Amino acid sequence: MKKSALQILLISLLSCVTLTSYAWDQSLELGYGYSHDPNNTHYDNSGFLLSGDFYPLRRTEMTFWSLNGALGQWHTTAPKNKNVTTAAIALALRFYPFTVGNGYPAYFLGSAGPAVLSHREFGVNKQGSNATFQVNAGLGVEVCHFDANLRFVHYSNAHLAHPDNGYNILYLLSFGYLF
Repeated sequence: MKKSALQILLISLLSCVTLTSYAWDQSLELGYGYSHDPNNTHYDNSGFLLSGDFYPLRRTEMTFWSLNGALGQWHTTAPKNKNVTTAAIALALRFYPFTVGNGYPAYFLGSAGPAVLSHREFGVNKQGSNATFQVNAGLGVEVCHFDANLRFVHYSNAHLAHPDNGYNILYLLSFGYLF
């Protein structure tokens, strides 16, 4: 029993060490975010974002392009319109300019794409339509099959409908699994 557990541990460690930096095509991440509402600093926005890269498009030595999906559940401390659920599909980019530590790839991330809001109003922020856009930007690091990143999330209808009081989650910390 001890021998098989030791073998599994050694194989796991060796696979982690021998993996190339860019050997994954999909990811699944869960993040929690919190920030003051930039449109009204008396209120705070917070919530969870489940996201993932589900369709790889192009990989180079320094970039990874993919289609990304996201589901968000957001809450505000404003006295009304306290919750909104979001769903989005986006074009995502990870740019790998350098490595940290023992060769762990660090990256900048960005994504943008159409999103759907469950409600047009979130706190004191109003959208002219349930159809909107989600934009993410941040930085992160990959360690073996795992990922950690810090990003911000922005929702807006890009002035295609009025009003357009976009809302933000400025600090979203996500942890993920790469496969």
